[in-house]
Amino acid sequence: MFGELLRRLSIRGRLTLAFAGVMIVLFGGLALLLHTRFSASLDDGIRRALSTRASDLGTLVVRDDGGDASRAAPLPESGGAFAQILDARGKIVDSTPGHGERALLSAAEIRRARTAQVLIDRRDDARLLARPLAASPSAVLVVGASLAQHDRALRTLDDLLFIGGPVLLVLTCLGGYGLAASALAPVERMRAQAARISGAGRGDRLPVPAAEDELYRLGDTLNQMLGRVEHAMTRERNFVANAGHELRTPLAILKLELELALSGARRRDELEASLRSAAEEVDRLARLADDLLVIARADQGRLPVQKRPVEVERVLTGMVDRMADAARRRERDVTSRSAGDLTVAADPERLAQALTNMVTNALWYGEGPVVLNARERNGHVELHVLDEGDGFDPRFLPRAFDRFSRADPARSTGGAGLGLAIVKAIAEAHGCHARAANRHEGGADVWLELPR
Repeated sequence: MFGELLRRLSIRGRLTLAFAGVMIVLFGGLALLLHTRFSASLDDGIRRALSTRASDLGTLVVRDDGGDASRAAPLPESGGAFAQILDARGKIVDSTPGHGERALLSAAEIRRARTAQVLIDRRDDARLLARPLAASPSAVLVVGASLAQHDRALRTLDDLLFIGGPVLLVLTCLGGYGLAASALAPVERMRAQAARISGAGRGDRLPVPAAEDELYRLGDTLNQMLGRVEHAMTRERNFVANAGHELRTPLAILKLELELALSGARRRDELEASLRSAAEEVDRLARLADDLLVIARADQGRLPVQKRPVEVERVLTGMVDRMADAARRRERDVTSRSAGDLTVAADPERLAQALTNMVTNALWYGEGPVVLNARERNGHVELHVLDEGDGFDPRFLPRAFDRFSRADPARSTGGAGLGLAIVKAIAEAHGCHARAANRHEGGADVWLELPR
């Protein structure tokens, strides 16, 4: 029940409650210590006063010829203190005025006081100090003082603590609540700003306090997260926009070809040409849809990869045969260098897809022969696709693997700019990387890292 109630409290309420609990413990301990120390101080003062009074009165007592105590002068009063001289039988030898009716000590207490100094508290709010007389060892000197002032002083202190304690506790709790509110004010400002942030990607960020404390680090971390989310949203919006743009062209061509075919005013050979053109656009749309599906799955971390041992030599020679027709149409050559007995752990279909994109990119944008080779480095196997020519534009090289990126849109051959982006997605699905660089002797070098 209490735990459920505590969970429903706000952070300010819980902090104030915790602060109040700590203050109750601290103030209670302080009050107990103050009461104990003040009482001990009063007791010590009374004890010293009684001891001094006993010493002073002891000098007034002399011994008579029979060896018994007798007074050289009456026992005087002093500030409400009183005194008696008792013999061994408990008879009052002398006393201060008003205290001669009854012996202050019992027989047992007299026997104790004849051998040592004794401090005795009475129920009638009096404290007694009894000690043997130096003038007559058989007699006992008793001095006493009322505890009324002692008790009154303690009651006054207790009243002040009882009244002032709750007032002080309330004030400290209010101060604690104010401190909690002040400490949480940056959190409230961050919450209010977060409520105003929309998904428009305007670069809105949370306000952070000036002090580099825990709240500053929290705000900074949240701002970094907002930056990543904003970047991801911008990337997704660009992805959708680019995908729509890429889909629009083949769909427009396909629609035009179908409308012309349905017009009925075309010859048979023209109709066949229109249908072939439409089929090519459908193939283009299918390839684009497949590429977009790969990118989408990669973004979600669900690109299917079934790894198994793959011989690199067989993959490279198979890729040369697969790309031979495309190379002849471009009047280029595709060759491979021996990879020896290198073996990689990879998905054969995804690996063939990545190499196809790399070789196609080299055929479209490079010059001279395209060479495939492999080498081992740092526990990985690198599959390189080399070409000749001008290579990548240095300004384009950092974003060569970005989706829908083209080095020279004017020289575009109809691709969507997803080829190298898919290569990167396949490499990351294998836990590795895809990289690109310009060769010193001219041309581009695009390679794929795979675990051996």
